[in-house]
Amino acid sequence: MGMTVTEIEVGNPANPEVTERVEFLVDSGAIYSVVPAPVLERLGIRPLTTQVFCLATGERITRQKGVAAFK
Repeated sequence: MGMTVTEIEVGNPANPEVTERVEFLVDSGAIYSVVPAPVLERLGIRPLTTQVFCLATGERITRQKGVAAFK
């Protein structure tokens, strides 16, 4: 089993013509996509909420969530 990496364009749904290409590690079982904060800031994407996630190790982490367009 190998890892799949692909480049995807990320954009702000409020300004979809401005995008940035980001390299992603693909996880077919993932629910959320993780985008580096500096990319989101450059695109003008602001967090809408925060959520606590429980990792496989039992550790709890808090992350901000927002909305982005992917193509």
